[in-house]
Amino acid sequence: MNPIIELKNVNLWYDKEKPSEVHALKNVNLEIEKGEYVAFFGPSGCGKTTLLYIISGIDQAQGGEILINGRDISNFSRRELAIYRQIGIGIVFQQFNLIPSLTVMNNVALPMAFLGVSQEKREKESLRLLERLDIKELKDRYPFELSGGQQQRVGIARALANNPPIIVADEPLGNLDSANAEKVLEFLKELNEKDGRTIIMVTHEAWSLRDAKKIFYMKDGEITKTEESKPGRVAEAISKHIFKELSQQTSPSEAMAQALSGLLLRGYSIDEIKRFEFFLSQRFSDKIDPETFRRVLDRPYKDGGVGLWKQKAAKIAAYTDEIAEKRRTIEEIYAELEKNPETPLVAEIEKIRDWLFEAYHGKLSEIQRIRLDEIIGERLKNIIDAEQFQKILNFPKNQFGIGLSFRSSLKIGERMEAILVGNHNNNGSLHV
Repeated sequence: MNPIIELKNVNLWYDKEKPSEVHALKNVNLEIEKGEYVAFFGPSGCGKTTLLYIISGIDQAQGGEILINGRDISNFSRRELAIYRQIGIGIVFQQFNLIPSLTVMNNVALPMAFLGVSQEKREKESLRLLERLDIKELKDRYPFELSGGQQQRVGIARALANNPPIIVADEPLGNLDSANAEKVLEFLKELNEKDGRTIIMVTHEAWSLRDAKKIFYMKDGEITKTEESKPGRVAEAISKHIFKELSQQTSPSEAMAQALSGLLLRGYSIDEIKRFEFFLSQRFSDKIDPETFRRVLDRPYKDGGVGLWKQKAAKIAAYTDEIAEKRRTIEEIYAELEKNPETPLVAEIEKIRDWLFEAYHGKLSEIQRIRLDEIIGERLKNIIDAEQFQKILNFPKNQFGIGLSFRSSLKIGERMEAILVGNHNNNGSLHV
């Protein structure tokens, strides 16, 4: 039986023949059979997501063949590629990528609308999918009214809308708590075992590989090892020394770039966001200097850049430098907390508070400032999580909140998380 997916000597470069050139995929060869559940496993920045986007037709390789059911999608016309993306493959993203102005049901129905399916059929199929994912009662809500787990289930329903035989999931558990992550894993397993769909998952977390039947280990743009795994016995498939090697390569810079890319480039295409994430990681790890980073942001996409207009590129480059500077402060705070968990952080918290509220035009009372310093300290020590931090910002003052608008709470919460990604508190808990 011919494989449903076959890659032959696939290569991809970013910024080819420029000072910041990176060989992102190197002579990749692999086969995936119809109905398999496979995973690309490795640290952030090793090429997993790039490989996923190559298979999905979002990115284009600069060498090699990408065969789907025996046809090389590199040779597809624009129309053929659009049809493949619409009915051949369904994509589940880490950042959900729901349309904020559409209801849950309309988000799920959107892929069907592109195919010209009637409104009646779109609504019927959307409700069926929402019911299957146990979120039918949320059909009239908007994305901002949902929890992260609910948004991810809406994203899965949308990926299934046109009944694709292949489902690809890019770090689908990255923004979920353990309970919701468990639900997503169970549903991916169900899609594979009951529906017979081919599942391809990208992950850097070993525990999420439990149901994968084949694991492709990746490092520096290459597949270093392929292993068959019996579902439920993934611990045996991943030896301790391999897991340790991969885990040590996941850097805070890569984690931070992944978390910030979707935030800073809201409204941009997936391939633009992915390319931006790569260069952002390069900047945070000091592999490119600020001026090179700004030029890459401004350079047209077709010429290897991100394709932002000049003012936007300058603004994001400046903001990136701010984040890097504040993260140094955060690292110093955690180093101090490692020595003494009860260390007073009054001056440091005040600096963080002032930075968080730089773009806030309202006036804060003394009571609000005191409460803000309390919750900033609690967030730094991981006493409260990101969602609780944002909720307290939004709660009315008479409910011991800060009393900010939803939009202001969201922006300030996002700024706070931007400087925490990849850091650890004194108990060793990871801020995500």
